[in-house]
Amino acid sequence: MQSDSLFELESEKSFLGFLLLKGADNLIDIPLVPEDFYQDTNRRIYKAILDLVDKRTAVDPVSVLNFLKENSLLKDPEREYEYIYSLYKDSVVSHPLGYYAERIKRLSERRKYSKLLMNALELIQKEPGENESVFNQIEQSLTDVSRSADVKGLLPVSGDKAALSEYIKDIMESRGQIKGLRTNFTQFDEMTSGLKEYEMMVLAARPGNGKTTLALNIASNVALIHNRPVVIFSLEMSRMELLLKLVCSYAQVESNKLKRSEVTKSDAPKLIDAIIKVTSSPIYIDDSGALSVDDFKGRVRKLLTNETLGLIIVDYLQLMNDPKNRDGGRQQEVSSISRALKQMAKEARCPVIALSQMNRSIEQRSKDQRPQLADLRESGAIEQDADIVTFIYRGEKGKDEEEDPRMKGMAEIIIAKNRSGPTGSFPLAFRPELSRFDNV
Repeated sequence: MQSDSLFELESEKSFLGFLLLKGADNLIDIPLVPEDFYQDTNRRIYKAILDLVDKRTAVDPVSVLNFLKENSLLKDPEREYEYIYSLYKDSVVSHPLGYYAERIKRLSERRKYSKLLMNALELIQKEPGENESVFNQIEQSLTDVSRSADVKGLLPVSGDKAALSEYIKDIMESRGQIKGLRTNFTQFDEMTSGLKEYEMMVLAARPGNGKTTLALNIASNVALIHNRPVVIFSLEMSRMELLLKLVCSYAQVESNKLKRSEVTKSDAPKLIDAIIKVTSSPIYIDDSGALSVDDFKGRVRKLLTNETLGLIIVDYLQLMNDPKNRDGGRQQEVSSISRALKQMAKEARCPVIALSQMNRSIEQRSKDQRPQLADLRESGAIEQDADIVTFIYRGEKGKDEEEDPRMKGMAEIIIAKNRSGPTGSFPLAFRPELSRFDNV
């Protein structure tokens, strides 16, 4: 593409001429910034118009020229005086303002992309670092440009009538049906209406209470029952450990029996069937352990080029790292990681489940040890970013083990935060020997 095909001076002149002739009342619908203009003079004129609008001053050639003069923004006063009056007198404005704005914005975004690609080529040729680091930088830059291109700015609600009507009609016709991604845990799906695109769910529990197991059960249900691709980042358990849990859960064979080679003849066909089911499912596992925010983003984006993802799981959040924010302390680093997970849910258009540690202060409480939002480790940023916060509480594991025998083999699932629905709790059967939670 020729460089002169990346700008249209006539569109820029017609856009500015329209504003000088007819005023700037329609600018609320226009998501243009001065930097979108190719010509420097046009950028300065548009900046002057925006500032005049902000000050509620009428826009015309005189007010624009006075603003430029008073703010020392004229570089060639005589020539620019003539140029502004020519915009007022000679510009052809045969189309609506939005027509010119759309053309200016489209070419502005292409110039940004072109510049970015040239910088990427230079980075590839000169950067001495590891390939993955270089590629992640480039992918991040490309994503930032693409995301900025999707930003629509402030728009009036008058254009939302059709979409809003369709949305409300869809809700009314669904009659309480699950609209999001089903986990197949009945009460969870009813309370949340399923996991939605753009949502981040935090799943937390004390050690040994089954948070990895529950996350894997959800992953298995999404991938094996609904055939939706699932990505699992495991920062603690190995790939084989995770696969073993998935297989034993599906086959309902005790993992300890399998590890001790004590499986029965009746177990063998169930295990073979489970291996076939699990290994043919759309599950992706990354067990590389040390995972930075940039690594996480880069690997998900690479997969997104070929897959439409159903779910992303990170086990667990506090083991991730963000070298760019490490100097600000652990709280700032965790805040950056939490924000990155939430942003990836939006970018990938699928829910993210982030497993989380809990503070040890919960163990100091003498009475009710049910988890609360404040029990999340580095809880401020995590709680703020999360759309859903879910805890697993097993009474049999706490000090009340002998006091409530009904909790034997049971777990209480507590939805402590639910941005788009109710909070509350419900029971699930927990069979750790089978790596399974089940509806009751």
